[in-house]
Amino acid sequence: RYALAAWMAAHIAFQLAAWHEIAQWYGYESVPGFPEDISAFSPEDLYSNLLGTRLAVSLILDGQTATLGMYNAAMQTVLNQALNQLGGRPENITRFHFDMLDGVWWNSLRRVPEKFLVLRRNYDVSDSRTPTRVPGEQASQQRLALPHYWKTYRLDMLEQLQLWPGHEMARLPVPYVYYTATDFPALAAFAFEQDEASHYNKEW
Repeated sequence: RYALAAWMAAHIAFQLAAWHEIAQWYGYESVPGFPEDISAFSPEDLYSNLLGTRLAVSLILDGQTATLGMYNAAMQTVLNQALNQLGGRPENITRFHFDMLDGVWWNSLRRVPEKFLVLRRNYDVSDSRTPTRVPGEQASQQRLALPHYWKTYRLDMLEQLQLWPGHEMARLPVPYVYYTATDFPALAAFAFEQDEASHYNKEW
């Protein structure tokens, strides 16, 4: 039951991360007056969220969550190990490659909160994913995923994230009853279509 609960929690946690990307695009503001759509569907967000979710489950199942201090120390260790396995580079090299993506993934001539400061987005909201490919990248991509079954149990038959409408929905269409993760792809696809049209019009 402990492992089953951990994987169920992992699914809910990742779905909340995906919902955050959607909510940002549709007008969510954690601070009123400061739009967050600039960071919606950023190319690295959900892959890093999925990595963190997987690492957290590994610590839970390994019994390294007795105290917050134990968890934080263990997470720092496994995070460093994961970054090394994924080919992480020192800060100066990372910054160099980030700057090389200027004009491809982002536009240094724009400023926050201009939405198209970010030029490249990843609208995939699935929990089986590879990193957004960098132009010219030769390294093989590491796929990360969450299991949908644990032993004989199908996880989505045991848990469901329900997102009910509130009083302030911004641009988010009101659901028939509530949103679940099955609605996420359609919401993300609409965001993609609108951004493509808007960016094309801005370019011309």
